[in-house]
Amino acid sequence: MLLFRKEAHYVLDSSSILDGRAIHLFEKKFLEGRILIPQLVKSIVRRISRNICDRAIQVLKRNAAVEFVVERGNGLVEEVCVLQLASRRKAKVITTSDEVCRQAKFFPEVKIIDIRDIYRTLTPIFPPDKVIMVRVLKKGLNPTEGVGYIEGVKIIVQNGAHCINQIVKARVKTMLSFDSGNLVFCTLEENLSLPSRVDKHKSARKSRSRKNGVS
Repeated sequence: MLLFRKEAHYVLDSSSILDGRAIHLFEKKFLEGRILIPQLVKSIVRRISRNICDRAIQVLKRNAAVEFVVERGNGLVEEVCVLQLASRRKAKVITTSDEVCRQAKFFPEVKIIDIRDIYRTLTPIFPPDKVIMVRVLKKGLNPTEGVGYIEGVKIIVQNGAHCINQIVKARVKTMLSFDSGNLVFCTLEENLSLPSRVDKHKSARKSRSRKNGVS
């Protein structure tokens, strides 16, 4: 995977640091290489949240070589600063910013890694009529709905509220996509959970009581 070579250089903008997912990718070693952070970016993040800034830098320093770069020229907007640095150092830009992606057309030599695209690519897809198995964890906003999760995707099961802590078979009606993630609506097909060990013991005791004539 050419995007993720160990010798690669990456420029982080404020959006990627504040978003946090890029930090996790370096922490889990999915991304490896040298990280370049313009001082302007560091100042922006620190102004928004000193705690997020300090924590992110600590994690990055534990997992990669981090270099803070003083930008050339005064009065640069962040997007131009980030892209110019990437162009100069032959680095890739990691971002979640629409404006950085728009400005990138003026820097065709710079590769952009939009973290949102990576996560969208890895998120499970649930086409209509697909049959899925999901454990219902709680009731939904509608008291008849059950809610579960598959790989972080929220699954709403119609008429699944009575199946809490049980695995159900559900059929996908539709999937809605939002910036915050996907939401899947399903209809209940079948309850797949076997009786729990406690329930089995209760049933066995009842059966023995009936045989012994005890009510």
